[in-house]
Amino acid sequence: MRLFSEVLGYELQYWIYLPDGDGHGLPELYFTDGQGFLAAGGMAELLDREIAASRIAPLTAIFVDSRSPGEPELDRRNEQFMCNADYARFFLQELMPAVSAAWTGADAGTRRGLAGVSFGAINAACFGVMMPGVFDVLILHSPGSDRHIEVVRELYADRPRQPSAFIISHGGRLDNAGAAEAFAETLEGKGYPVRRLANDGLHDWAAWRPLLAEGLRAFAGQQAGDRIDGE
Repeated sequence: MRLFSEVLGYELQYWIYLPDGDGHGLPELYFTDGQGFLAAGGMAELLDREIAASRIAPLTAIFVDSRSPGEPELDRRNEQFMCNADYARFFLQELMPAVSAAWTGADAGTRRGLAGVSFGAINAACFGVMMPGVFDVLILHSPGSDRHIEVVRELYADRPRQPSAFIISHGGRLDNAGAAEAFAETLEGKGYPVRRLANDGLHDWAAWRPLLAEGLRAFAGQQAGDRIDGE
């Protein structure tokens, strides 16, 4: 689907996953770098398997592409993802209402999550501060770099706790593990529910793919407002 953003001044595209062709009344899980989650992460197939096996309840997934439609070489993630107020307004004022009107009928009571990998995970963390109460769960796979993690860590340290829970994953020492753990500890110190996932992988899809299902289960298996226990 294509959507022209008056806020950003350009067109964007997204894909939508609808279990059994109907997303009405279901939770919404948004993905930044949606093209990566679909192609490299195999997320549509993973959702099919998890729902068919009753490991997660059905949900609607919205995969937001950071690239210009028809121009995949033009990737705007560097300008969109680092706490960009206009990108947050695009989500809140344009994308989410469009998804609700066309596909889900979502309202203020709809359970929502936002997932990202690497710089997209930093974007998810930014949105947790910039859009308090909009996303019940924020899924951050290998947030990076160390410098970006420190920026969002300080944002959360300096602000009152918001009503979101976190799922934070990382690989080994070559995957910003120390910075990710420090961010998780700051969140826990503020009283945020945090679920930690880790393996010994690098900063790539080979490390992220094995953790995707657990992130989905943690999101889909929780009721709004429930605690996600840290591990």
